Amino acid sequence: MKKDLKVLILGRGSIGKAVAYYLRKLGATKKVAFFTDEKEIKNYDVLIGALPSQVGKKGLELALKYKKDLIDVSAAPATFYLKHKKEIQKKGIRVVPGCGVSPGLVNLIAGFGSNNFKKLKEIEISAGTLPWKIKYFFPFTWCFEDLVEEHLYRASVIKNGKKISLPSFSGFRKEKIGEAGECETYLTEEWNTLFYSIKPKNISFRVIRPAGFYYFFQYLKNHGFFEKENISSAKDLLSKKKEDNITLISVKIKGEKEIVWQVFSFAKKREKLNSMQKITAIVPAIIFRLIAEDKIKNRGIIYMEDLGKDEKLFREIIKEIKNEKSIVVKSKING
Repeated sequence: MKKDLKVLILGRGSIGKAVAYYLRKLGATKKVAFFTDEKEIKNYDVLIGALPSQVGKKGLELALKYKKDLIDVSAAPATFYLKHKKEIQKKGIRVVPGCGVSPGLVNLIAGFGSNNFKKLKEIEISAGTLPWKIKYFFPFTWCFEDLVEEHLYRASVIKNGKKISLPSFSGFRKEKIGEAGECETYLTEEWNTLFYSIKPKNISFRVIRPAGFYYFFQYLKNHGFFEKENISSAKDLLSKKKEDNITLISVKIKGEKEIVWQVFSFAKKREKLNSMQKITAIVPAIIFRLIAEDKIKNRGIIYMEDLGKDEKLFREIIKEIKNEKSIVVKSKING
């Protein structure tokens, strides 16, 4: 039986607004609002965190303080949730961390895929946004500040069970992805719960960017666009121009064979939501609906990869995503 739960979204940026859109589109709730004052939290049942990384921890802090379930899209480190694991269990609330696209949907797929192997050897995850059939243009489709920070941090991989720290933009590769055309990918630092749950011996996360992005980013950085006093102006300038765009996700899971899952989300430049908003925001909206329908019963920390290991839940989530006409999900087995 579906419960009529009321939702409060923390963050009114591009992803927060997209989450509200999908909650309404899926008929998941009759009451959804954006956070304005802490006093109003008591009137809602579930919090959905869609905050920039600088304040991403606020979602869990408020969920614990007011004993509210939390579905968190915000980029808070996995270690932050683990640190509060006992307190979350004591409060008897549900917390779904990293519930976006990467982390989020990629974890769900990795969890499902890991069930197919006796010995899991490697997971390689790639995700990013490209312009559609336009060269040398990068569509800024999500939080500008977080995107910049992602390329300023060091990268990392897990190799033979050990974390190796690398300079940003390490592992540069030129690639060609179907009709999306030429692109380049790099290793990145990913605050992902896969390190602590599935624990693959080898795991890497790569960002997908248009050809020439490395030099574009370095040019902006060297000219001070990302300095504190300039970043607001840079955001206004660089985020202003819109073009048709596509967000791509690839999850390669290797064991006795290799399973590859791919997700494509497409948006025209004049659409209400861009491709990243679509594929990111639909995930927490679906998870909320499953909670409201009492299909996710567990309390405490609920990792997306654990939901993926439940085949019935996995297939229901993927089916709902496929119902969005501009999103394609497919898989294949190699070897």
